[in-house]
Amino acid sequence: MTFMVDTPYVPAYIRNEFLYDHQTGSGEFTPCTIFGFRAEPARVPMFSVMTACGAQWARVPIHALVSRPCPPMALELVCWWDSFSRHAEVREMEFLRGHRVQARGRDGVWRPGVYVFSVFWHQGGWSEVSDQSKDHHIIRLESGPLIAYPNNKLHWVDPSHLSGNPPRDWQSPSQSYSVEALWSDGLSNGSTK
Repeated sequence: MTFMVDTPYVPAYIRNEFLYDHQTGSGEFTPCTIFGFRAEPARVPMFSVMTACGAQWARVPIHALVSRPCPPMALELVCWWDSFSRHAEVREMEFLRGHRVQARGRDGVWRPGVYVFSVFWHQGGWSEVSDQSKDHHIIRLESGPLIAYPNNKLHWVDPSHLSGNPPRDWQSPSQSYSVEALWSDGLSNGSTK
């Protein structure tokens, strides 16, 4: 089971109200370092952090974390989907490292940010369905919040080799592809002729 995995170390701040069970601390922040990801179905992406004062916190929800002090962002704008299973892999994709990106929220607003790392789901629910497979890309918005968005809500920006806008009518593949499925008799070489 991979429900707790390492992440790249990410300097951040935790909203103090999450450290006080929302009883106090609103508008205050504590420096921390993100170092782990917890995969728990039907919960928003959660992280393990080490605060600058040496306290380690687990199960910190994504909307509690920011890259700099900023006003809170509605949870439904911070994350499109809950975690899909207890099985996840976290990777910083080298090609995307430090890449600029525009993230489209449920409110239709495009927000600029920078790629941090990705969460890839497996062995559970929607993560195995061809047209529903969704990864979480963790993005640091310029305005401060960290967000978790799927591929189809992001537009990557790099003037050196990317240009234009993706067509709006593109659709995710609804079928799975398997060469071995072509070998229905168990003997065929997979040729359709």
